[in-house]
Amino acid sequence: MNGRVFRPTLAIALAVAFADPTLARDDDLGARLYFNHCAACHGEYGEGTGPVAASMRVTLPNLRTLAQRNGGTFPTDAVESYVDGREPSAAHGDRQMPIWGDVFRGADQATAKRTVRQRIAAVVDFISTLQYR
Repeated sequence: MNGRVFRPTLAIALAVAFADPTLARDDDLGARLYFNHCAACHGEYGEGTGPVAASMRVTLPNLRTLAQRNGGTFPTDAVESYVDGREPSAAHGDRQMPIWGDVFRGADQATAKRTVRQRIAAVVDFISTLQYR
């Protein structure tokens, strides 16, 4: 596991917290979204080693090196553009991608758009915490 120590208790705690919305705090939104919509491909640590990664036609990038590859600064705008669809990615498919559904897609109503923007900001913020230091 690349020198990492797997902590099953953390995985179990996260699964329980994310399964019961009353246990999940608002500041956990980005982690919940990441683990529900990104980790299957990008992996628990964002290194592109999720259980679905081997079946992908493209090599998944290591999300933990985004800042390193951007001169030490996390590229918030670029990551947001991948998530919200402004910058299409063949690996992510179209905006109807079943794994995302409407979670990261805007709707016509102002309230729905605000919710989508909050979700995008939360998952991007969470990905920024995965960066190698």
